[in-house]
Amino acid sequence: MYLRITRPVVLLALMLSLSDPAYAQKTISGTITDASSGESLPSANISIEDTYRGTISNRDGRYSLTIPDSLLPVTVVVRYLGYNTDKRTIERSSNSTQDFRLEPSTLQMEEVVVTGEDPAIGIMRRVIERKQQWRKRLDTYRAEAYTRQTISNDTAIVMISESVSEAFWDKEQGHREVLKSRRQTANIAASDNFAGVSYFPNLYDDNIEIAGFQLVGVTHPDALTYYDFRLEDYRNIDDRVVYEISVSPARKLQPLFEGTIYVLDREYALLEVSLQPNDVVTFPQPVRDFNTFYEQQFNNYGKEFWLPADMRIRGDIKISMVGLDFPTIRFRQVSQISNYQVNVPLPDSLYRKKEQITVDSTSADTDSLFVNAVKSVPLSREEEEAYSSLDSTATLEKSFKPSGFLAHFIDEDENGNGNGGPGFLDRVPGSLSPAFRYNRVDEFYGGLKYDIGIADRVELNVRGGYSTGYRAWSYGSGLEYELVNAKGFDQSIGLEYLAGTVPQQQSAIYGAYFTTVTNLLGERDYYNYFRSEGYRVFTGLEFPRDLSAVVGFNSQEHSSLSQNTSYDLLGRSPRLQLNPDVEEGSLRSLDLRAGYNLDQGYNFGVTGIDKIAFSVELSDDMLGSDFNFARYTGSVQWSFPTFYQRRFLSNTLDLNLAAGTFSGRLPLQRLGLLDVSIDHFSPFGTLKTRQQTPYMGEQYLMLNAEHNFRTIPFEALGLQKPVDWNWSLIIFGGAGKTWISDTRKQAILDRTGYLVPETGDPHLEAGISLNGIFGLFRIDLARRLDQPAYLLNISVARIF
Repeated sequence: MYLRITRPVVLLALMLSLSDPAYAQKTISGTITDASSGESLPSANISIEDTYRGTISNRDGRYSLTIPDSLLPVTVVVRYLGYNTDKRTIERSSNSTQDFRLEPSTLQMEEVVVTGEDPAIGIMRRVIERKQQWRKRLDTYRAEAYTRQTISNDTAIVMISESVSEAFWDKEQGHREVLKSRRQTANIAASDNFAGVSYFPNLYDDNIEIAGFQLVGVTHPDALTYYDFRLEDYRNIDDRVVYEISVSPARKLQPLFEGTIYVLDREYALLEVSLQPNDVVTFPQPVRDFNTFYEQQFNNYGKEFWLPADMRIRGDIKISMVGLDFPTIRFRQVSQISNYQVNVPLPDSLYRKKEQITVDSTSADTDSLFVNAVKSVPLSREEEEAYSSLDSTATLEKSFKPSGFLAHFIDEDENGNGNGGPGFLDRVPGSLSPAFRYNRVDEFYGGLKYDIGIADRVELNVRGGYSTGYRAWSYGSGLEYELVNAKGFDQSIGLEYLAGTVPQQQSAIYGAYFTTVTNLLGERDYYNYFRSEGYRVFTGLEFPRDLSAVVGFNSQEHSSLSQNTSYDLLGRSPRLQLNPDVEEGSLRSLDLRAGYNLDQGYNFGVTGIDKIAFSVELSDDMLGSDFNFARYTGSVQWSFPTFYQRRFLSNTLDLNLAAGTFSGRLPLQRLGLLDVSIDHFSPFGTLKTRQQTPYMGEQYLMLNAEHNFRTIPFEALGLQKPVDWNWSLIIFGGAGKTWISDTRKQAILDRTGYLVPETGDPHLEAGISLNGIFGLFRIDLARRLDQPAYLLNISVARIF
């Protein structure tokens, strides 16, 4: 569990990497300090004049720079904001230790009197114009990169990972990266080293993704409408003015940056930025705090294009929930990118693969490039100690062990087994799971299901159980074989047999086991039941773009079941309910089910679903069936982002459309169903103002819609507490209607005594929800529009 938490943190760190081949070269190293005070200057910019090569100093002011022999002699340039630039010629015979002591620079400026528009507005307007000019001419680049990430808890460093890579960028096709070498502390595997240049943000971009949020960059063409810029001070570098400009959001509901940027006069280019996302960049529970800070320098290396020279990130994540509290996860990253080649052809093979990051075979020897003195940022003393002290026993699970009364449920013993090691089920090959339910026909049912892969591409399942109500066994088995597994196309064939109790109508939301609790409490049973015995043969087809289809032949014997119990756990008067007889006989049919994302299951509205499905079932006496009908059904579930799409969780509109029709004569057990609430539980996709008894019919149509405004209304009203609790507002509506002919309804009533519950006039409703109560629930207040009725329901919170 802990590893599943730390891996996303590594990804959130957005790291980048650097490479350097081991050819003839000279490496210089030393410290960058203030000539007056002797204090170290962290993140100083060190570059080789007239090239795109360079590095930065670490937090102690130490640096290391590797120079290919073919370039020697070279001029090394050291720059730091507020100091005079120092230049030094390096030859083959030069000392490998080169310390730089920079002199503070002073620049006399006349006092600026601000009248009307802040000068920063005009400065940023020029920055944006200049960027658009040179960005048009930037088509591609390739570069070498290095990154180091440290993960710490409240007391010490618990993990270090480093990476060396070659990075590629194309204006149209985006980023690609080839990892050349990786190194990490002994307590993590190379496969858990996620450092990569492709993850880091270029803060000079128009749009910048931070942890799933799309932030407007400070040099976006529309930045002046999103941000307030204010000239705070003047700095200098090489007797040139550098404007210090504060940045603050002008729109409080949009995810934006705040902080400070530094602009070079005459060039009107960003030299350095120090930014953090605003308070809009938050996450739902159990993430309690998410704070990140970004610092980045840019260099044109004396040429036309201003490119990232580094990225420094520090952030803290706090994960906590009721009964479970994890130590704060602190991540730090220092990244360097250098040796650019601009507007050069990139290998076509890079973009033939979907993977953004690939691994070069040389990365198997993880220390090869690091040992050969790559242009890495030197380790700090604490990092050097962590490399020497962290061994394979210092696991991340131990470092981020939670506290709280629920913690012991996930504690692991020294072998990694939860609470005393594996139990019986863990030792059984395959998957063994229990099954139980209670209803008025089965009474109590208990059974087991067993799934196992018995050979390559072959899956077997076996199930069985006993119903105490009508004293019969249920049993079944299934076998599926993957026939074709080709790129973009899969085909499987299968056979399954089932004998047991099944609901007369199929719900899109509730399984037969779901109603057990309400049945035990004496509520009206949601389903009617019958017994089905028979087999099905099928073939499944999977196509590109998540399209799939299943074609099958069914041979089943249908028989009626009677009510066997009216037991009420609370001892109240039993509410007798007829279980109507079905039309008995042999049903043989062909069926087809096809659509998009068919395997995406219903999740009670916790997340949005994008799914399209339609099905056809054809039963005819030519197939040896006692029934003659064709049934057609279709459904669409789709989630549309609406407002504030730059947020991690934008406002969304969710739609659910379900419809069915027929030809011939549908038996009772093939009527369609519209789902309603079950004892005040009403997830999305139900008609919330009707309880326990779903609508049925030969034909049906239903539309549900809801719009989730998230926390935006509370933020707009300045109500901070609901925002902190992650409450959100949802408005919803629903409409549904079923049809059944009077003749058919009367025939069913005469034969079974059961009156089919149709809608009559359309069922119409609307309401409002308060979402995110305790992070788990939502409360719906629904009003029925076609007749006077209100209902207060509860359901699972919408999270994503």
